[in-house]
Amino acid sequence: MNHVVTYLDLADSLLCSIPTRARITGSPKLSSQKSFQVRVDRTMPFEFIANLMPPFCRLWGSDVHFDYSDYDAALTVLGGELKADVFIIWIDWRIYLKSMTAYEAVHWLQERLAQLRASTDKPIWVNNWPESLGAGDILFSFTASDNGWFRKLNSLLSEWIEQTAGIMLIDLAVLVHEGSNSFYDYRNEEISNYPFSNEATILISRHLSVHLLPATFAPRLKALALDLDDTLYNGVLGEEGVEGISLTEGHTLLQKLLLRLKQSGILLTLCTRNEEEDVKALFEKRDDFPLKWDDFAAVCANWRTKAENLKHLAQILNIDPSSFLFVDDNPAELIKMAAAWPEVHLLRAKRSGQETMKGLCHYPGLYQLHSDGVGLSRTVDIQANQKRDKIKNEASDYNAYLDSLGMRITVYENELSHVKRLYELSHKTNQFNLALRRMKGNEVKEFMDNNAYLCITISLSDMLSDSGIIGAFVCRIEGEQAQLLETLFSCRALGREIETVTFAWMLERLMNRGVKQLDIDTAQGPRNAPALEWITRFAQDLTKPQSLKELLVHVKAACNDHPAKVEVNQ
Repeated sequence: MNHVVTYLDLADSLLCSIPTRARITGSPKLSSQKSFQVRVDRTMPFEFIANLMPPFCRLWGSDVHFDYSDYDAALTVLGGELKADVFIIWIDWRIYLKSMTAYEAVHWLQERLAQLRASTDKPIWVNNWPESLGAGDILFSFTASDNGWFRKLNSLLSEWIEQTAGIMLIDLAVLVHEGSNSFYDYRNEEISNYPFSNEATILISRHLSVHLLPATFAPRLKALALDLDDTLYNGVLGEEGVEGISLTEGHTLLQKLLLRLKQSGILLTLCTRNEEEDVKALFEKRDDFPLKWDDFAAVCANWRTKAENLKHLAQILNIDPSSFLFVDDNPAELIKMAAAWPEVHLLRAKRSGQETMKGLCHYPGLYQLHSDGVGLSRTVDIQANQKRDKIKNEASDYNAYLDSLGMRITVYENELSHVKRLYELSHKTNQFNLALRRMKGNEVKEFMDNNAYLCITISLSDMLSDSGIIGAFVCRIEGEQAQLLETLFSCRALGREIETVTFAWMLERLMNRGVKQLDIDTAQGPRNAPALEWITRFAQDLTKPQSLKELLVHVKAACNDHPAKVEVNQ
């Protein structure tokens, strides 16, 4: 377990504070399973940032390699040989300050990127510029200084990138507020035409490595399994009691961050060696706690091992253990968890809640690129699932249980307003993801073309919760042939045969459009066995086209007695 200790020490040193350059370059070399190629087209040096990125990337099992353009203020030709996994456009925006308005500068960049976007569907990252007060700047308003130009530039860049698929912002204007020292170092600029300070370089390198890269190429973590004692507060509940434990300012900030993560769609759970009634009393009686009992999607408070409890939490949430980040102050508990579940992500909580908060802020896999339309409903849905399990255990049979829920299934056909949600499902769904097709933004919009595609999105509600859009089927249609490109269902909706009922409806819709044969795309991944097992209930040899008529017979036979009926949104 020495490698676990090494990992925990490295995460402590790189994530919980701003590390020194010596600490980064002297980091032990962890193993990496993935490697990414980055192309940098630039008007100023990027190597100082790139040289610091590998240790950060290895925290999530990855390595990174770079290919550079020559320095070209005109950005004449972008992308090199177009073999990179991601393209960075690294611009010293001060070059254009006197020759262009901010609007003209952004329009100029749009023209330059149009050709690159036409040649690749890989992500493109563009930096904005940090506003920073120099000596005497306090005497001048933003409209009377260069800062006004940069502020306008940053606003226009953000607005454009927000509306443009495939382009992301390297937000230097936000990173400037993270450090305590100046973002600029004009000594560096005199020597190498690189304007940023050592601290700024470290912050940019860490942001690219633990935020943007994993958010682009890896699924977001789904749940946090949190210890209590000396993690969410200082003290031991069982010894000091509800009023005896201490909520420091740092732990208050930590709990507020956890609330924000919950609101963004991350599920909070408790994995603690305490009596459940004591834990519940703690959150009910401590009014100063930002977190409340109902903020937790599931709680395991008992004296079983934490590895056993995490397994149970994964079953309750219906997610794979690899989707968890386990946070505990006790290194022995973290090592035991790694021995039982090597795929679980680990973070050591610090006695200072603020350090734990900073560790979470920089932990790979928690950064959110896009707002989550159903994030707030996830915890409610998981809590409702636990109530459903009780109803199921008390019901006379399975159909009686389904009938008692009062389910309402609504299908939408090529609904343009669901583009964002379909994109989210394709990137966040791992268990019931039949083809593992991680869709791109422009691709999702293309799927809404009614002439060439049948894109079905499904919403679900019952007497306990409204789950929103929980599933989708995407089919390409060419005359009598169709291809099922993707089948996606949120793990929150599984266990009620919604996927089978709506599959039958979709097949009937294809028949109505004259389709006679269906090819079904599948891919085997580390977690999508539930989806593969489901489809093989109806189709044995997936390498061959399926007779739509025969397939429909098998699917209908599996759900004929299902009490829920499909409604079509008009």
